[in-house]
Amino acid sequence: MSIGCVAIQSCGLDQGARLSGAGDQSEAGQEIAFTTEPGRNQKTLNQGMNVFADYLTKTTGVRFRYEPAISYLHAYELFKAGKIDMIRVGIYGGYKVLKQNPEAKTLAIQKPSYVSVLIGNKKLRSKSQQGSADQGLRAIKGERVGFGSLYSGSTLMHPLLDMRRQSVFLADTEECAHITNQYDLPAMVADGQLDYAFIKGNSVSLLGRVKEKDLSRVYVAWQSPEVKRNNYFIVSKRLQDLDQQRLEEGLQKAIIDLNPQDVDQKKVLDGLSKGALGFEVPNDEFPAPINQDIDELIAEYGEEPSCET
Repeated sequence: MSIGCVAIQSCGLDQGARLSGAGDQSEAGQEIAFTTEPGRNQKTLNQGMNVFADYLTKTTGVRFRYEPAISYLHAYELFKAGKIDMIRVGIYGGYKVLKQNPEAKTLAIQKPSYVSVLIGNKKLRSKSQQGSADQGLRAIKGERVGFGSLYSGSTLMHPLLDMRRQSVFLADTEECAHITNQYDLPAMVADGQLDYAFIKGNSVSLLGRVKEKDLSRVYVAWQSPEVKRNNYFIVSKRLQDLDQQRLEEGLQKAIIDLNPQDVDQKKVLDGLSKGALGFEVPNDEFPAPINQDIDELIAEYGEEPSCET
């Protein structure tokens, strides 16, 4: 089936079809395609997103299918072109998708569970503490620093916003680099290719993305004092209009109902993001205010911030 076969009409179904008795709908061919930003290796993403798709299909009765994206930009292009009707994003991707698609809608937001973590090579630890018990993010000045993808929320935009609050900017580093697969960052610090790197931690484990063999060679140089939100789901105008919004409502409920205390549902949440505590409805605190912060940061830089400029 084509990935464009997402509108009920194009799948040969009546728009009055309801979520109740949805098993019959799924058999008849209705399908909703979704994607996520590819911040991890594709094998890991396939496993996690397919488990999520199976959960949504079972819960809503409408067939959901994960459509892999080969890059962050490709994910945004799939959504803008109407080839998918839902996308999972971090704060920077969400900012871009909502700018590009004014009629799109934030469906569900991550409960606070994300912690921004700066790790350093242990050989630099004494240096970073000279003259101050806590340099904070000033420790990266004059050093080689790794970030995630040019479009990452957790390992680029959140760190940039944190740096801005401490009057630290990309130009203050000796050099910086974007690493698409976030899981490569800890090894690069441990091996001395980078002095520091920003990684994604959570309220359960700050160093969950560091392999055991690298733990003895890195240390936590800084962590965000607050537990934050990063990931959220955005749906297209087309999905909003399907079945008189009943599909949107059922989908939102399925995502928000995910409970980390349930063994099977925890597997779904971990497939989305290890340590995720679940999702809730959007509110006045997210994502609109952080999108305003991103607007202000880009204005200060004079362009979208990048290690490549």
